[in-house]
Amino acid sequence: MRLTALLSLFAAATAWAPQPRTTIKSSSSTSAPQSFDPLNLSDETSSSPIRPEAVFLASALPIIANPSVASAATAGAPNAVGSAFAAYGHYISMIGILACIMAERLTIKPNMSEEEEDFIAAADIGLGVWGVGIAYSGYLRAVEYEKGFDFYAHEPLFWLKIAFVGVFGASSFFNTVVIIQRAIAKRNGNFTPMGEKLSNRMIRICNAELTAIAIIPLTATFMARGVGYSQDIPWQAEAALAALVFGGLSFKYIKEALTFEDNPVSLTSSASED
Repeated sequence: MRLTALLSLFAAATAWAPQPRTTIKSSSSTSAPQSFDPLNLSDETSSSPIRPEAVFLASALPIIANPSVASAATAGAPNAVGSAFAAYGHYISMIGILACIMAERLTIKPNMSEEEEDFIAAADIGLGVWGVGIAYSGYLRAVEYEKGFDFYAHEPLFWLKIAFVGVFGASSFFNTVVIIQRAIAKRNGNFTPMGEKLSNRMIRICNAELTAIAIIPLTATFMARGVGYSQDIPWQAEAALAALVFGGLSFKYIKEALTFEDNPVSLTSSASED
């Protein structure tokens, strides 16, 4: 590094060093220009004290003397393509998840038709596919690319983000289990229209999922910038806490879906008629 700095200073001093002038007298009224200037933009009586070749040498010497500087810009080139695809997969999966949840949120209502029930079932399948995509691309970004798992493991906001993802995934189990139950019932010829109680509960689940989608990227932006980074907290404890949140809430929502009692629209309508 000292050699690089000295060479750069030497080249810069050479570039700015004054150069002697030479005057060429000619007997003819016209003389050939001393430099290429087809538009006659320069003043022949003045000459610049800076030599362009010396300026170029001054800027190139640090790279010549220290090859590591030249390769710094391409240090991540071997993993650049894979990292770009992993990031793209992560972002496009987030968009896909948002689209599927919005489709469910805008479709779920009491007394849905069989076509509408099939639509929310397809949207829930899409939600699962995009969920696998975001989980896999997130794993690649945390372990193979970006800053590496050693950084994320000691970032408490990373585990907070994982906990939020766990809350999101666990809450989605309610709608998934209900949709599967109703699809099986319809296939067996036991289809009954959805009541207001169940539809309202599923809509609240969708609202919670949308809220989680708004919060998770916020934690990710702080996490990526090292906010709260600490090696004092054992990451195994943070990981265990996030897993406990996911496991506990998963059990809660799956059990709720299996034991949920709806007020069918048909029964409500008949009661109102009486």
